[in-house]
This record gives sequence, C-alpha cells and structure tokens, in this order.
Amino acid sequence: MNTALKKVGFLFVVFGVLAGRICHAAVTLSVSPSAVGNNYTGFITLNIAGLTNGEAVKVQTYLDLNSNGVVDAGEPLIDAFNLTDGGVTTIGGITNINVPFDSNAATGAITTTLSFATTLENIVGQKIYRVISNPSGAFTPVTATLDVTNAALSQSVSGIVYSNGIAPLAHAIVVALTATNTTYFASTIANASGQYYLTLPTGGYVLLAVLPGFFTDQNLTPQVTLTSGVSATNNLFLTNGTVAVSGQVFDAGNSNALGGVFLQAQADSLFEVAFTDTNGDYTFGATSNNWKIDVAPERLARRGYVTPQGYALKVNATLGNVTNANIGLYKGNALFYGRLTVTNTPVANIIVQDNDNDGILNAKGYTDANGNFAVVALVDTNLLGTNDFGWESTADLGDGGSGATLLNFIFNQVNGDGMGVELTNGEAYQYDLVGLSITATISGQLVNNQGIPLSGISVGASATINGLQYVTTFVDTDDNGDYSVGAASGVWYVSANNGSGDSLNSQGYYDPVSLHSVTIPPDNAIVNITAYPLGTPFLGELEKISATEFGFNLIGSQGFNYTVQATTNLASPNWFTITTITNFPGNEFFIQDNQATNSARFYRVLEK
Repeated sequence: MNTALKKVGFLFVVFGVLAGRICHAAVTLSVSPSAVGNNYTGFITLNIAGLTNGEAVKVQTYLDLNSNGVVDAGEPLIDAFNLTDGGVTTIGGITNINVPFDSNAATGAITTTLSFATTLENIVGQKIYRVISNPSGAFTPVTATLDVTNAALSQSVSGIVYSNGIAPLAHAIVVALTATNTTYFASTIANASGQYYLTLPTGGYVLLAVLPGFFTDQNLTPQVTLTSGVSATNNLFLTNGTVAVSGQVFDAGNSNALGGVFLQAQADSLFEVAFTDTNGDYTFGATSNNWKIDVAPERLARRGYVTPQGYALKVNATLGNVTNANIGLYKGNALFYGRLTVTNTPVANIIVQDNDNDGILNAKGYTDANGNFAVVALVDTNLLGTNDFGWESTADLGDGGSGATLLNFIFNQVNGDGMGVELTNGEAYQYDLVGLSITATISGQLVNNQGIPLSGISVGASATINGLQYVTTFVDTDDNGDYSVGAASGVWYVSANNGSGDSLNSQGYYDPVSLHSVTIPPDNAIVNITAYPLGTPFLGELEKISATEFGFNLIGSQGFNYTVQATTNLASPNWFTITTITNFPGNEFFIQDNQATNSARFYRVLEK
C-alpha cells in the first residue's frame, strides 16, 4: 500500500469519548450469498458498514478447516487484500477491476464484489472472511462465513486421506484435476476422520490430496473416469515433511510482507502447497531433496501483481532445513483492459491472462458480470534484467474451471504473431476479446521426408478475421503423427512448431514451407505436413529481374552454411559458385544472379 493510503487509515471521525478512548462505530461485515454450490457462476459480495469516511481496512480469507466459524491456529490464510472507503486502483486512468474496490457511494460503507472463478474459491467447505482496520487497532475485527457445498450431481468421488499411510488425516484438501491436462477443477475439505466426498461432472479426473506441512507423491495419485451415476472410491496418502523450507513473500518495490499468497513446491514427483501467514512467512514440510517453489498467479490478481513463470525459486534441502527462501513480487505498472464476448454476448468469470514475450512474467484477471476485464503487465523497467517487454493477452481456454465455458470458441489475441504489444509505464491498452464459434476442424498428419510419423510436435493455425488475429489451440501430434484443431470460417495458416519445446527442431527437423494455407469452409480441412532434416536446403521459383538477372529464394535452417552454384550444362561436372552464406538467418533468403546469359542456366544449393 502506498504512503497516501496509510495516512488515510488514521483519519478517524470521533463520535464520542469515553474514559479517554476514541469510540468507533460498530463495524459489521456480511457476505452475499452466504452459501453457494461449488459450481456457482456468480460473484461474492462483501458489505462492510460502520466505518468512518475514507477509512482503510484489510480483508483476509481463511479456510475454516473444522467449520466452527472461528479462525483457529493452523488454518491457512488463503487471501488478503486492502480496501478503502471510496477507493479504487487505476492505471492510466482505467480501473483495475480485479483489485477489489468500493462500489458503494455512501460514506462509511464499503461494498465490493469478488470473482468466484479463482483457484481455491470453490473449495467445498467453509471460509471465513475477516475484516481488520488498516492500520490495526481502530476497531475489533469482524468476521462472516461463506459455505460452499457440493453441486447436485449424480457422480462423486470419496475415500479417506491417510497420514504416512497409517492414520486418517483430518481436514486435508482433496483436489480433482482434469485428466486431459491436469488443471484444477474442484476440491473439498476432508472431515475430522479424514473422509472426503466430492461430486463432479462426468469425465476423467486425477485426485490429489494436499495440506500445508505434508507432501504427496504424484506418481501414486489415482485417475478416475466418472460416467453418469458412478461413485468412485479412492483413498489418498500424504506424508509429513521432516525438513523445513521457509521464507517470506514480499513486495519487491517496498519490501512490505504479503500474506495469503498461494505457493506450490515440487521435487521430482513430490508436490505440496503452502500459504504465507499475516507476516508473509511460509514453511514447507519437505524432504531432503532439491525443491522448486512457484507462486500461483490466480490469487494475486486481486493485488495487481505479476508473477514469474518458468522461473521457480530453487532450493537445496539435501543438507537439511532451508531458511530465507524469500520471494519478491512486482506490481504491474501497465494494463490490458476490454470486454470479452461470444456471439455478441458478454461472458462472466472467465480467466484472461497475459504474459511477456521473454517468458518471464505472467498475470491473470477475471471478467466481471458484464464481460469486462483488466490484466496488469510490468513494463519499462530493468528490475528483472531487461528494459522492455512485449506483452500479449489471451482468453484462457483450459478445460477446467471457468475455461470450460469457452471450449467451443476461438478467441483473437493481441498481436497473435507472437510479437506482443510494447506497452509503456502507466499505459492502459484497450483490447476487446471476441469469440468465434468453432465450426470446423483442421486436421492432418505430420511425417518426415521418409514418410515416418513424427509425434509430440505441436501444430496449430492462425488467421486474420475481420481485422483481428486468431490463433487455434496448439496440440501435440499423436503416435501416428496426427493432429486436429478447431477453427472458424476464414483463411488459416497451419504451422508446426519450429522453435523450442515440443518442436520439430528438438527432433532434428524443420518445415521448409512453414505456413500452409487452407480456407474454411468447407467445414473440415486436411493439411498434411512433411518435415525435413535440419539443414536440408530448398530453392524457390526463379524470378526474372532483367535480361541478365535472375533471382530466387533460398530456404534453409538457421545457423547452417550454404553454397549456391550454377551451370549452363547439366551434363558437365563444372558448377560455379554464385554465393556462399555463412550462418544462415533462417526461413527465406533472396539470392540474385546478375550474370545470367541467353544460355540455359541451372542452379543448385549445397550444405557446407
């Protein structure tokens, strides 16, 4: 919180004086609705009354593991954010609607609306919202509860969570991940006897138990497939850690501690979670191993932070306890904002995310009831070793959580060519996300030049439709080299990943065509792709420039060396060199022969 807001917290109206103490009006807190199913698609509204004009408060959310309505020792703080009577957070004059703000025009009262789409929000069980004065001491903290119940579905999973394979473990959290891509879908809190029960839609799930201080082995997590009316029983196992990894999460700009931050740690197949307390401190109960600690971005949207992606904090616990495993987070200083619609209809509770082109930072946000969204970005800073970031914003089409709503749509992206938008510090960039109905598929087979299928290579397509750039989901080819992606009407350019990760390059191939054009309709299109060993060169079509000049494109692989030669007689062994290219830049390179004659002329390219 900035200095101005800290000062506001001290501006209390004196209603009366009794025995030398300032008397504060009775502060109240209510939650609406106070009970929802875990498939609820609306919003949670907090109403705080009895404040003085301009007063600042802090809102904390706890998991009430034993459902007694009281914040007990050991119950995790899963969220925390600040609110001010009449206050909003803006960037470039635009409200960041992810950061809770006061929508109540009356003084002395705060009304704020929270998305129910965030991870941990829909845990089946009870949560306690706690409001304290900021700075503390102006009034006695007040609480209110939210009960989340199982959806009324005929399929369920149940069982017992065990500690160290022996005793039932009270109040562990059981998470259902989608089987297709292991993304979060739903969760529940086990009772005092370690028993859990969670209803789910039909489909495949991976079940995972978590509890701060304990870890699980993901190699042992069960996978279940629920058909209509099926109830599956699976016991789950957690192990308490004997090595402690501890640290603090803080604001890298002002060093203020950040409470209620959701952390995830992994060592090979071992996995566990932790939350920072009110002082920003956390502890993992680990094993003697090398651990990676990640910050979950979903929960930080309410505080306007960006989070590192793919750059987890690495700690070595092989020699015993680890301390000072501290993590600094940066607040965003630029903003994407706009409206998300499908078939001209706004959609609420949808995750919208952005990330920088360097793969360092990520941020997430959520659409409100009118489809409006805002997502922060961090730009124009060398704090992380770079001066500028190109950022790109997308709608999250994961098949878990709120993203399931969008599975039949494809969305435009900001500069879908991957270059992103070069934002400036303090800039708010408007960009609406428009969903098109998926009406067709583009499918085919990826093989090498010998006809052997290539598996595990991501393939997708891009198009410009009505002036907007669209990109399909990129999918990996299967064991037969086959792929299939959904698309809408338009001219699409299909490509196999030639870069890093699940790419042709990683398997020693490249696609000299790069972009394969196809038009939809027809409803479905077939695009087969042939890849060649890295370095294999190709010459494009000849272009006559003048009476004595010809030109053509050389297609090759980045970093290779090529020699282009010519001859006037294919029967002759004598070829002369037109040019030599060292460290080929990749893709296409234009070659010009300005010494052509009236004789027939033939060209070839050699890899050197």
